[in-house]
Amino acid sequence: MNEKNFETTTIKNPKMPLLFCCDHASNEIPKFYNNLGLNKSTLQKHISYDLGAKFLTKTLAKKFQTNYILARYSRLFIDLNRDPSHKNLIPQYSDEIEIIGNKNISLEEKKYRIKHFHRSYHEKISNVLSDMDKKFNCKTTLICVHSFTPSLKNKENRPWHIGLLYRKDKRIFHEMYKHLKNIKTLNIGKNLPYSGYEDVNYTMTYHGENKHRPFISIELRNDSFKKYNKKRLNNIIKSITVAIYKSQVALGEPYKKKISFLNKNILMEK
Repeated sequence: MNEKNFETTTIKNPKMPLLFCCDHASNEIPKFYNNLGLNKSTLQKHISYDLGAKFLTKTLAKKFQTNYILARYSRLFIDLNRDPSHKNLIPQYSDEIEIIGNKNISLEEKKYRIKHFHRSYHEKISNVLSDMDKKFNCKTTLICVHSFTPSLKNKENRPWHIGLLYRKDKRIFHEMYKHLKNIKTLNIGKNLPYSGYEDVNYTMTYHGENKHRPFISIELRNDSFKKYNKKRLNNIIKSITVAIYKSQVALGEPYKKKISFLNKNILMEK
């Protein structure tokens, strides 16, 4: 029996050809895997999921009145943003922490997780995108949402507030960057803190680039989600919203026409 490895909206009539997804939305482990032998504090860390990314995904989807898809389980169980053949699809170590429940697993177990967890998630994305393509008679834009840590374990600081990850097709990137780079309080990373060309961006590569649809991956530094940063977070989300809006308008028809239901003043209001 296939495991439902996703949470999604049920909007029958989304307003525009735009889909948000979040591969690392959850730190949950399927119950029968005993948390992979990890304690609860480890599962609360960034190695387990992208802090705040679920909230950001839902918020953006609500603003654009469109669909989202969220991963149900932790990337420590199986990383949905990795190719099925990737060496760290089911990691044995993460940030020098041993993932006991992933050590020496059988080939049958690996195939089971791929079939019932990884594949079900990506089939859902493919199906939703296909349905939306037909509805709008164009290629639906895919926006992947992630978050990253302010510094690495070796204390190397990451000064960027937002990272925009892209590959050969830079249509969405160019318009978003054009808007965001002019906001003085924001430091925008171009293919930073990771590059879209690395082999750790399976979702946007497989569903975006390979399917010839507009796409981008948005990375937000996770300290933006701390409670004391609530006002700043709201301003960042508004900036990202306007940047996405501008990117869809710049794509031309039918994107420009479909997004006309949104009012620029509403997007910009404080």
